[in-house]
Amino acid sequence: MSETFSIKLVTPSKVFLETSASLVTVPATEGDMGFLANHVSFISAVKPGFISIVFENGDEKSVYINEGFVQFIDNNLLIIAVELTEKENISSNFIDTKINELESLLIDDVSNIKIQGKIESLKSLSI
Repeated sequence: MSETFSIKLVTPSKVFLETSASLVTVPATEGDMGFLANHVSFISAVKPGFISIVFENGDEKSVYINEGFVQFIDNNLLIIAVELTEKENISSNFIDTKINELESLLIDDVSNIKIQGKIESLKSLSI
């Protein structure tokens, strides 16, 4: 049995990353989900947060995702995202801008639980 699995991160405009990993943690709407080789099949929406990737050589990488979906099936992890950004390119100004954009959407729809959840997820990020 292999200890790694395939991972592919994509946005509407490009393939952001395609490689093998030994562990990936994703901020799913049900809570942070960790994936190892031979994980049970899984699909979920993703909330704003950091995807943590441990490559087969032990190196690590963190990538910010604002929303999307994750699917794990047959040792293939696919993450389809609206936006992906390297963690080193994230600042408190970046997070504040995202929160302000979402709060402006709440002006017209103050009862939107999805937007409120995204704002809370962004506020809880530590960079």
